[in-house]
Amino acid sequence: MNNLIYRIKNKFFRISKEFAKINRPTYNELIKYQNFKKTDNNKLALSFSAGRSGSNWFSKIFNSHSNWIGTCERFADYEAFYRFVSYYKLPVNTLDFLELIELATKRDMAKYQNSFISSSYLSFGVKELTKKLNPNYIFFNIRDPILCVESLHRKGWYLYYEGKKEIKSPLFDISDSQYRSFSRIVPKDEFLDKWLSLSRVGKIAWFWSTVNKAIKNDFDEIQNAQKYYIKLSDVDQNFDAYKNLVTKFNFENSMTEKDFYNVVNKASNKGHNDKYAYKNWNNSEKKEFENIINEIFPHYDEIKTNI
Repeated sequence: MNNLIYRIKNKFFRISKEFAKINRPTYNELIKYQNFKKTDNNKLALSFSAGRSGSNWFSKIFNSHSNWIGTCERFADYEAFYRFVSYYKLPVNTLDFLELIELATKRDMAKYQNSFISSSYLSFGVKELTKKLNPNYIFFNIRDPILCVESLHRKGWYLYYEGKKEIKSPLFDISDSQYRSFSRIVPKDEFLDKWLSLSRVGKIAWFWSTVNKAIKNDFDEIQNAQKYYIKLSDVDQNFDAYKNLVTKFNFENSMTEKDFYNVVNKASNKGHNDKYAYKNWNNSEKKEFENIINEIFPHYDEIKTNI
């Protein structure tokens, strides 16, 4: 029943003016803004995550105000390919992709003053994008590893990899869509053989750890943008946290508490019902999960929300 109510509310959102605001623009529209010059009155924020971390919901908080536009995976097909290229370090020229994102920011700021751009697909290009776009703020959105692995499992990550004895990296995942194929990365080093022997839980734990490690490493080096760390558990449906956002980012027409709690109904992509909860994992899966997290990214508890 809850999922039905959510889907109904989400359909209403999709016919709203707010949804029209975040519709994907055509390239012909974007190039109209190529000469736009960012001023001190315009703010740009970029948000990075491993996915399934509330960044879609978070972007819609920004989008709920007249002086901001907040988008999430607006160019999902190109962004997923960018993940594929940037993670595997393939000899593909990404300048046109970077131009696309830059044009989108110019359009956003010309029309709405400020732009918040979120995409989990950009997480292996944090330094490249920050250098190109010169954002005022960068966000690292992260979610509890157990809950994130549960959610990715629910979304079908690595569903058809069990039983495969040999694969080569990089590869195509033909189990879903093309753009999702580019998002399903696998290890690119000698760890690939061990990864193949892991359960789906272990494989997804590797993904969560690897992406968050890449983001954190880049964040630690960046000096020319204000850095925000956002744990979903700290801000999710937290009206006090929202009030801090209002102040920090000068939101116009701030939402009532009721409207704020309704933002979650605007965020799509909830996933399926076949949740495989931690309590149902077997001992081997739990051990794999803990070992991989501790080996690759044991920093979750160190990260503090700073809004």
